[in-house]
Amino acid sequence: MSPFHTIKQYLVQNRWYIAAGFAALVIVDVLQLLVPRVFKYAVDELAQGTATADTLYRAFLLLLGFAGVICVFRFCWRICLIGTSRRMELQLRDRLFSRLIRLPMATINARSAGDSMARMTNDLESVRMCFGIGMVAFFDTLFLGTAALAFLCYISPALTMLALLPMLLIMLITWRLSPALFRRFKQVQGRFSDMTEKVREALSAIWVVKAYSMEGHVAGSFGALSRTYIQDNLALVRVMGVFFPLIIVCANLSIAILLAAGGRMTIAGSISTGDFVAFSSYLWILTWPMMALGWVVNLFQRGRASMQRINELLDMPIEDLAPEDTPAPERLDITMRDLSFAYAPDMPPALRSVSATLPQGAVIGITGTTASGKTTLCSLLLRFFDPPPGTVYIGGRDICSIPLQSLRRFFSYVPQDSFLFSQSLARNIAFGCDGCDDEVERCAADAQMLHDIQKLSRGFETVVGERGVTLSGGQRQRVCIARALITDAPIMILDDAASSLDVETTRSLTARLRTVGGGKTMLIISNRIATIEHADMILVLDDGCLVETGTHAQLIARDGLYRRLFLKQQLEESSREN
Repeated sequence: MSPFHTIKQYLVQNRWYIAAGFAALVIVDVLQLLVPRVFKYAVDELAQGTATADTLYRAFLLLLGFAGVICVFRFCWRICLIGTSRRMELQLRDRLFSRLIRLPMATINARSAGDSMARMTNDLESVRMCFGIGMVAFFDTLFLGTAALAFLCYISPALTMLALLPMLLIMLITWRLSPALFRRFKQVQGRFSDMTEKVREALSAIWVVKAYSMEGHVAGSFGALSRTYIQDNLALVRVMGVFFPLIIVCANLSIAILLAAGGRMTIAGSISTGDFVAFSSYLWILTWPMMALGWVVNLFQRGRASMQRINELLDMPIEDLAPEDTPAPERLDITMRDLSFAYAPDMPPALRSVSATLPQGAVIGITGTTASGKTTLCSLLLRFFDPPPGTVYIGGRDICSIPLQSLRRFFSYVPQDSFLFSQSLARNIAFGCDGCDDEVERCAADAQMLHDIQKLSRGFETVVGERGVTLSGGQRQRVCIARALITDAPIMILDDAASSLDVETTRSLTARLRTVGGGKTMLIISNRIATIEHADMILVLDDGCLVETGTHAQLIARDGLYRRLFLKQQLEESSREN
């Protein structure tokens, strides 16, 4: 199947614009073809000595009228055809972005962000050029070239055959070099994706780069990638360097044949002087489509390679976010039954045979050793990754059977990475909700962030910068907690959401969240025991296994992992105080 099958629907949607644009283009081309005829009659009149001032004046007015009409209709076809390519670009970009953000987390993690960015920018631009000016040039090549050829044959079939001999070489050159152009263009687009990803990665990790004084190393690795990109471009330039000059040589060779053979025919009287002038004009008109053929092939091959890369993204399976009409269950108890999960078949399990019941309205603490599966557990509840069917239930229903949009409405979520958008604090807190100013302020107060915001010169209208760079780590976490509170979902997940806060602030915040949470189920993930010690139930994970459950007092009474973690953290806290 052609890579351009994706474009068909957009062409159908804009068919009237396309039809009007091509109609205007036909009018422009027809008038351009009539210009040499006007010159022919004027030159013949001059050569025969029968020309008058009135004859030349009429020819002047006719050419002036042609120029005016051509100007108007050239504007029309640009508005219709180039405008269509821009609308198609808009529709395709929106579809591509909508598809991108609906990809499963496993797919997103397996891809580089830079590659996706390149497909949404550079590749889309190539497709737009192909279906914008490329489509116009292709039509001109067919219509204008065919019509000019017909006029040439009308003037002198014999001279036409001689003059067109070099043009046949253009078709052969195009056929031979097109596959090489396609391969080179696809390789260049891939290198551009790699460079985009390298820049994104460096800017995202700029704090780490500077902290380790690795600017030179990062710049060097980017330079190596940039040089590879240039080498691939130079390989493309070498192919194009052969392609375009050969086409121009063939076109100029046709003009040389006209001067030699056409001049002799004019001297012999086989064609008139006006015919010679008209023939040379039509040959120049035909030369443009022949020369443009190389450019059209260039645009087509670039657009084809880019469309293939875009289709790869569009063809990836996405999450089904269709909402469910059935009402939510009365109770939202969470049950896990022998839950095991691995991120890939060749990777060790992140969770092993976890079974537990988390009652609605309870505050659940989840702790354990590093990489014990705490975050994985929450990712499965939200179905960022699908758990095995029959292992996780909410309200007695297997979450794999609940549509994603309906399932995620049960949750508000504060991830480990406290991400903020480059917007005002108010818009960050009200993200995805129609929260009024009073609600935003209330949730900020509940997250113990109101005092910090009021100290800012613009308060809630302060723009926090990319990823919230103008705020401290603790402030970013509290803004994210306020965002979770405003959604008012029945289950709140806090994934190490207080890691940047001191112990006293953490205890105060946890107590406040418990007070304002009402009947919410709260899942608090933390390596710090002080954050979860007042939870109704605590789950302790180790190497993906659920090794202990109970309250803080019950777990301390046992000589298990929880007690060892608690004593270790108490010792570390005492050491810091001393």
